[in-house]
Amino acid sequence: MKRSLRNSVRYKSRNFRITATSVREGGLEAEVVDASTLRLTAPEGVRDVRLPEAPPDTVGFRSDLPILNFAYALAMHDLYANCDERGLLRAGAAWSGVWTRDIAYAAALGADIAAPEACRRTLMSRVKNGVILQDTGTGGGWPISTDRVSWALGVWACYLSGGDREWLEHCIKALRATLEQDAAVLRCNPLVPGETSFLDWREQSYPVGMTPAQIGASYALSTNVLHYLCRKLLARMLTEVGKPEEAKLYDDAASELGKAITARFRRPNSPRYAMYLTSDGLQDSHTDALGTALLALSGLVGEDGADLLRTLPRTVYGTPVFAPFNPEVKGAYHNFAIWPFVEAFVLLAQAKQGNSEGVEFSAAAMLRSALLNATNKENYHAKSGRAGDTISNSDAQLWSAAGMLGLFYHALLGLQFERDVLVFNPCVPAMLEGNYRFTNLRVRNMTLEVRISGSGTEIASASINGIPASPSLALNTEGHVQVELQLKQSEGKSDGRRRVTPPTASQGLSTPTWREDSTPTCLRWNPVPGATRYVVSYNGKTARRMTKTDFHVTIAPRMHYRMYRVQALGEGKSSPLSLCKECIAPGSFFATQLNLIGDGTQFYPVENAQAWLDTRPCTSIATYHKLTLPGGTYGVRVCYCNATASLRDSDTCALRELWMDGKFLGMLTMPHNTETNCWDDYTLSAMPEFSIPAGEHEFSLRYTPRCVNMNGDVNQCMVRQLEIIRLH
Repeated sequence: MKRSLRNSVRYKSRNFRITATSVREGGLEAEVVDASTLRLTAPEGVRDVRLPEAPPDTVGFRSDLPILNFAYALAMHDLYANCDERGLLRAGAAWSGVWTRDIAYAAALGADIAAPEACRRTLMSRVKNGVILQDTGTGGGWPISTDRVSWALGVWACYLSGGDREWLEHCIKALRATLEQDAAVLRCNPLVPGETSFLDWREQSYPVGMTPAQIGASYALSTNVLHYLCRKLLARMLTEVGKPEEAKLYDDAASELGKAITARFRRPNSPRYAMYLTSDGLQDSHTDALGTALLALSGLVGEDGADLLRTLPRTVYGTPVFAPFNPEVKGAYHNFAIWPFVEAFVLLAQAKQGNSEGVEFSAAAMLRSALLNATNKENYHAKSGRAGDTISNSDAQLWSAAGMLGLFYHALLGLQFERDVLVFNPCVPAMLEGNYRFTNLRVRNMTLEVRISGSGTEIASASINGIPASPSLALNTEGHVQVELQLKQSEGKSDGRRRVTPPTASQGLSTPTWREDSTPTCLRWNPVPGATRYVVSYNGKTARRMTKTDFHVTIAPRMHYRMYRVQALGEGKSSPLSLCKECIAPGSFFATQLNLIGDGTQFYPVENAQAWLDTRPCTSIATYHKLTLPGGTYGVRVCYCNATASLRDSDTCALRELWMDGKFLGMLTMPHNTETNCWDDYTLSAMPEFSIPAGEHEFSLRYTPRCVNMNGDVNQCMVRQLEIIRLH
């Protein structure tokens, strides 16, 4: 490469610039000396980072852009650095364990091509007792966290590139059993409840004070899109193994869920989708980058995908995982943060739309972060761009490295699987125009050598083994195959001065908080700085838009129960929805205390109106005093404490069956609600709805095999009264 081209600016923002050989930002510079050496210059000095030579059988990449050569080598190095003595891929240098969503997303992004055997082995390590393990998370994980079905993305990617049908049969069994377990415990309508995927530091992304039980009763966009994709992919897997009738069942279930996602999450008169819905169906004010990218990749939004992606808020350093930022949250981890793996999904969604500008922006963000840190970091601050400004971080983060590989395999090379065909559909932005060569790239029984030249999204000419052909290969092709692609420039050639001005991700308004002098007939909340008006809603419906900070409740006939929330608005900004404020009409609230506890044959009186429940037979049934109720629709909840671990950690969410008059009624979930061992800190569970006939009823909580959680052994909680509230 001529020196003038090496030094020419390929990308420039107001904070950093990228050339063919370097990234420069303020007093920092990362300069590529050669494909395995990076020179870092900072105020404290200069140091060289040298990567070891890659094993000879790895997928190779070379180009006339040194910055890409080193970024690829670094991603491969970080990926393999996470392979432990068992051959499993850890989540990152700072994370010793294996995580379901981490390996699933990593495989889907590109690790399946770079390390196929390690991906398959790691995916299967996340299956226990026939079902997929949910990672630890809010309230003790599943069923508050319900994104374990992301596993399907990794499995399908490994199957497409490897073609192992026997292995696919094992995966189908695990996915089928997992969805059956979800169906037995979760109340799907058909939306699937549970927190946002991977955003499991609840205080970073949910309103302060929102309990794990309330989060578990909400509906997240990202998690629901994952469940949609899981059902679609399971249908395709079943078709692959010759079970079309069963495949149709899952395909139909996916269609039903897809319609609900579009109907419930899409904002009125906007292409944007809400990050989550509250339990009463109100749309949260945030935009979720991962959920949006997965939605665009899923095909659910069709041609609207380009408009949807254009709505994603950005900072100069990339796409934050959500926006607007929450002002009352101190520290950056998910809030005020950019995660390279999420940026990679945004990039691949942009590439699918053929949006070179979007690919360019995300690629620049990923290259800047990886080279200035000389590793693929877990996250970095959305405003400062510094990895050191976040609460927690890791070098060699698995899905960050895989995301970088995704830039190469699925954007620049454009690998796509369409039925029985491997298609090359490159999206090369002007900033990365050059000549590329991929070697030793194994897909099924093929070993590919691919050369690409130019930039753009249109292929001017293609050849297979030197013969002009369409840019595709049948998946049953065998042996060594040479592919050459010449791109037709479909955008203005970069002159090095082009400035990208992304839409700005800003800080939102603070969450409204209720005043202590609120009453059931007059709701009052504290003024929110910057707010010009407020929206009051009840039971998922807007009641009034107003400028005052108090709202008089009108007691209407047959108004049994109302759940009020308020949201602040002002000058193009909005707040999260407040915590709910309940108004219960006289005669609509019923409570019953514990009576007996036992195993079904022997029972003992409950002392002090509370009982300790665990997995022992002697605590398997807790019975309440009988209660006479008028007929109607009721919400049922239990006052409980689960202090087996902290609010956002572990896998010991407690589950119990709710029975009425000796018959199963539904499931009650009792996630961690406090800090470890604080067993005197009680709260309320979520409140599922049931139709209850008039008469005297006896309620009980029971531990059965359906109540097994992700831990399998520890399933403990303290319980007190049962509350039954008439809704209709």
